[in-house]
Amino acid sequence: MHSNLNKTFQLTTLMALSLLSYQGVMAQGLPAADQSSQAIRVDVSLEAPSVHPADLALRYAEAMADGKVEEWAALDLACLMRQRQQARSSLLQASAATAKSCWEATMEAHSSLVADETEPGIIGALGRGTGFGLIHASHQHADFWKNYPPALAISPAVVKKDPGAPSPLLKVEKAFAPQSAGLVFDRNAPPADVQKTRIDLSVTYPDPLTAPLALLPNEPWWASPVIRRYGPIRTLVVRFTIVRGLKALGYPVDQAVVNEALPNAPFIAEPSVAGILPSSPQWWDHSQSQIHIQQSIQDVRGTDSFQERVRKFQRLLLLNPKESQINALYGTDLYLAFIQDGLAKANMTAPDQGTGQQLGELYWNIQAQTWRQEFTEVAVGHSPTAETFYLAMPALEVAIQGGQGNQEMERRLGALYRWNNDSASALAIHERLLQDIPPQNTLRRAQMLAEISWDRVQWLSWNRRYDHPWMNQAREEAEQSVNLATTPLEKMIAGEALVILDSLAVPRDQARLQNHLMQIRTWHDQLTGVEGIWDHLVGNDLVKSLIPEGINITVPASARSPEVMPNEVHYRIQDRNFFKTWNFDQEDVGGLPSGFSVSSTKKGVAGGWKIAADSHAPSPPNVIMQTSPCTKEQCFQVMFGDQQTHELPDIVVHIRQHFTSTQGEAGIVLAARDSRNFYAVTLNAPSDRLRIYRIEDALPRLLGEGPVQAKNGPWHVLRVQMVNSAHVDHPRLEIYVDGRETTVMGSEPIKGEGHVGLVTTGDTAAQFDGLRVMEMITNRPLSRPAAY
Repeated sequence: MHSNLNKTFQLTTLMALSLLSYQGVMAQGLPAADQSSQAIRVDVSLEAPSVHPADLALRYAEAMADGKVEEWAALDLACLMRQRQQARSSLLQASAATAKSCWEATMEAHSSLVADETEPGIIGALGRGTGFGLIHASHQHADFWKNYPPALAISPAVVKKDPGAPSPLLKVEKAFAPQSAGLVFDRNAPPADVQKTRIDLSVTYPDPLTAPLALLPNEPWWASPVIRRYGPIRTLVVRFTIVRGLKALGYPVDQAVVNEALPNAPFIAEPSVAGILPSSPQWWDHSQSQIHIQQSIQDVRGTDSFQERVRKFQRLLLLNPKESQINALYGTDLYLAFIQDGLAKANMTAPDQGTGQQLGELYWNIQAQTWRQEFTEVAVGHSPTAETFYLAMPALEVAIQGGQGNQEMERRLGALYRWNNDSASALAIHERLLQDIPPQNTLRRAQMLAEISWDRVQWLSWNRRYDHPWMNQAREEAEQSVNLATTPLEKMIAGEALVILDSLAVPRDQARLQNHLMQIRTWHDQLTGVEGIWDHLVGNDLVKSLIPEGINITVPASARSPEVMPNEVHYRIQDRNFFKTWNFDQEDVGGLPSGFSVSSTKKGVAGGWKIAADSHAPSPPNVIMQTSPCTKEQCFQVMFGDQQTHELPDIVVHIRQHFTSTQGEAGIVLAARDSRNFYAVTLNAPSDRLRIYRIEDALPRLLGEGPVQAKNGPWHVLRVQMVNSAHVDHPRLEIYVDGRETTVMGSEPIKGEGHVGLVTTGDTAAQFDGLRVMEMITNRPLSRPAAY
């Protein structure tokens, strides 16, 4: 490097304006300087014969990287042109202001070059991504590729966005031989003849934690389910263009660096090349960054701002996403922030952090199984709460897998799984943790039993499995937790699980629900410094309509799209009965139950439906019985309710078949328009076969059949749910026999709402008891298209 690199820029030599006059009218239409204008003083070192274009490029890059505005402006061709355009003013006064405005315009141009752009066809997606975005040769074909100007790689507007980021290290890599070129000042005028020299400089970013980011080589740049990986750049090569011959064009210096970022700046007429050479970028990797990582972990721990800690953690994880120590700190921060978001959404306050965490977890326990808008935020776009939630899970997973976890971290991960509707994973963690807790640690066991009970409640509530053995198991675990817990808050958390289980029970025991409610009220009133939780205990969607006090409570609601129905639809008293049970015990023996009609797909077959006494029935003393088998081919005898139709019914009935052969079937009717058009799900218990039919114009068509595992005994429970959670436009059937889900699927979706009822076909008589129908209002799509 020549000695002139260490000289400070100064205005030292006067050039008389007579020189400008001697040259006459300036090239490319620029006006000649006014005779009254003062002279521009320039650095004679720039004009010394020994100045090489490589040294000039290096001085230019160093001045920009260090923010030396006037020194940089004296070497920048665009800024020199701006100075000439202001030749009529006092140049000694205007020089600093012009340099500053030129600098600011260049920084703005650099910032705009790396700004995110909306990605077509993807709502809210950004095509450029992070930092430089796309700079590697593997992405040159991408829609968002740009040939960046070389100065972008050293521009403080890009490189020093991070506070305290060091200046990049610069080095001349290659100087090309000078070539003749055309320099364009005005697109409407011919280019001026100059010499150009291309200079390659290497740029090294010494700190991986502040280095600019770019998409890693060969990463997908298009919209895909794969997360795009970015990394900090370690080094790259930029190519500057130096032009010589400016004095002949009326400039006070003979050579300067082309500024390719500013609009209306002079540019080389020949096709431009990439300022950042696409094959040159190299990224920091984990092995090179280990010292920086360990130092930064300590720094992050001392950072007070949550947002700043998260930003630093995310930056560290770019170097090694599997760093367990960082993920442990990061995931814990995210989890606690998510809990705090719950408190804020619920308008709850707590006297201390520990109590606040327990209240926040209780809020998400309730929220996860009712209105899940806070988790998905589909109606409002990006949500910091949802982002925090979905980032916390993988962070804690990596930490635990890497040996940085503990029992509390595992418990929290299980809670996140539960709130994410993954009860199986939550139970796998919490049941294992319970086994590891010694019997004498009653407080810890009480906490874990409550977690396990809530895991089951989540699954039971979301899947509407109100007859599942987990109902009793979850109740037992919650009761054990209440008995072992020693604080009112811990008892209240387990007690709320009991209240929700009471609300889900079929048949519902209202007295037991009220008893549990009185208990949690007692525990609630013993809390000190806690506000806002009671409304959520009695005003949530599951229990609101069952508790007189809850009807008048409105809990805080999240923002919603106009297309999304209000969550009051889940608990508002409807204009029709969405829950109905027929035990037939109040009906007269020998007659038909009120509100039902009987018919057959075969003319002249009236059927033998009637109320009969049976003291051994599941709900004695009465059952409904079909006493006359129909042996005609394709004969279906039906009894369906004629008072109400259902769109998404959940139907349960107890069945006992009486065979004269093994060919008969008995089951459930749904989506019935009339006695000649309906769907049927039928069971033949002795042969363990289940079938799905569509009857259209009295002609049956088999949609599906398969084996089932019926329990031993005369009575069997058949349950049919019409669900749309996975098939919004084409509802499907979920079918259970004696509590076990079957694998039998129909070949087509069930279309339209209709009446429900009972059916027999073939050579069988049958008894039915405990017919229960529930409209699955919460399984309706909440928007068009569905919100989840």
